[in-house]
Amino acid sequence: LRISVPSDLGRNLILPWLDEFMQTHEGVSLKLHVSDSNIDFYRDPVDVALRYGSPHDANLYGFKICNVPRVVCAIPKYLEIHGIPEHPNDLTTHNGLLYQLHDILHDVWEFSHQGESIKIKMQSNRTSNDAELVRRWCLSGKGIAAKSSLDMSHDLLSGQIVPLLSKFELKSTELWLICPSRQTITPALRLLREHLKIKCSDIFIQLIDKGILTKADTQ
Repeated sequence: LRISVPSDLGRNLILPWLDEFMQTHEGVSLKLHVSDSNIDFYRDPVDVALRYGSPHDANLYGFKICNVPRVVCAIPKYLEIHGIPEHPNDLTTHNGLLYQLHDILHDVWEFSHQGESIKIKMQSNRTSNDAELVRRWCLSGKGIAAKSSLDMSHDLLSGQIVPLLSKFELKSTELWLICPSRQTITPALRLLREHLKIKCSDIFIQLIDKGILTKADTQ
């Protein structure tokens, strides 16, 4: 399997999941490419990419793994100093830890509440094209992040990170396995798809049991 994975999700969750997958299926070998950028299958040496968001190219084939709720979060120490936002509008007085990809700065955070859409333009002194750096900044108390609940799952479950604005739904995303052609959809890839679905479901069950997510969030 020549697979590309996102930086944060890849290093902190997918890597051990792949180790487990290879222990179960000993005939599988792995070449791992870690990047948040979109993959050019004609240029990059990969057969499949795991990415947030559905594929926009009609020539690509994709398998949806799951819906992924996103969370606004920070460490308790940051909140002790700067206060806890009770409404998305309160975020304008906080430092946002921002993600930028392909010159697109994700500085507008979109919420929904009782059918109403609320868009907040965040102020920030830290921006990165690497999602794991955003997570590290959040853990070190540099501000508030809007992140995938999968990326932040260990930190949320351990209590190192606190979810915020739970009454307001942050616009969610999806996790997909994307392939350049049907020829790359091998039996090993189908097995990996099912493995990832099970592992993601296990994480969501833990987050639901802790009251961090609801079942409706993941459907």
